[in-house]
Amino acid sequence: MGRAMALRFAQAGMNVVVADVNDEAAATVVTEVETAGSKAIAVHADVSDWDANVALRDATLDAFGAANIVCLNAGVTGSAGRAWTLTQEDWDWSLGILLDGVIHGIRAFVPGLVEHGDGHVVITASIAGHVASAFSGPYMVAKHGVAALAETLYHELRSERSSVGVTCLCPGFVDTDIIEATKRRGTGVGSPQDELGAKWLDFSERALSTGLDPAVVGEQVHDAILDNQFWLFTDEAWNEAIALRAHQITNRLPPTTGRPSTA
Repeated sequence: MGRAMALRFAQAGMNVVVADVNDEAAATVVTEVETAGSKAIAVHADVSDWDANVALRDATLDAFGAANIVCLNAGVTGSAGRAWTLTQEDWDWSLGILLDGVIHGIRAFVPGLVEHGDGHVVITASIAGHVASAFSGPYMVAKHGVAALAETLYHELRSERSSVGVTCLCPGFVDTDIIEATKRRGTGVGSPQDELGAKWLDFSERALSTGLDPAVVGEQVHDAILDNQFWLFTDEAWNEAIALRAHQITNRLPPTTGRPSTA
């Protein structure tokens, strides 16, 4: 999805900074952006590290003078398995990228946006920020936290009467390579830690392969920024599950596993 956003922004004539821990992948996107007629640079950045976020911000300002649109989009599946068998390292690694990465990005970039009085922050949460399922605790916890943080940021900017916009992107099934990235890491932290975590990963792989083309999401993000739209759901398949969860909460009912509609 990050690549799709970068290319859509390039089509709109924007300069682009591509941040990734995979230098080869970032360089490929830079070439594609330049082919589309825009300027671009790649910056190696582990978003779980505060200093890396500061370096990313500084590289952006050095190259282009300002950051106008900031997309906090880095994602991993995280360690999967029974919540009580995951180690502290499993939780720390997953939350470090998925949640701390967004926190660091906000702290690094939002002050500059507020100072120059315009811009937009796109924060990638997930449907998993609104419903929950078993055996992916770090991912569920992180995405619920990211959705809450996006709302908090929105309220804070409005209370300051800032014109900086916020979009909380909540993808459903999108055909990305996030599962392949997990498999490339092999065993260890960031991978399934038991047989149920492995089943969750296999299900996720099958589900994502049926999902949207990331280019569709790139277009949706572009339009949401122009419309100053806060909630951005990539499809309507999860509306019933989200409404059911709200009903269960307000009526103090036990939760059921969130599932997309088949309609």
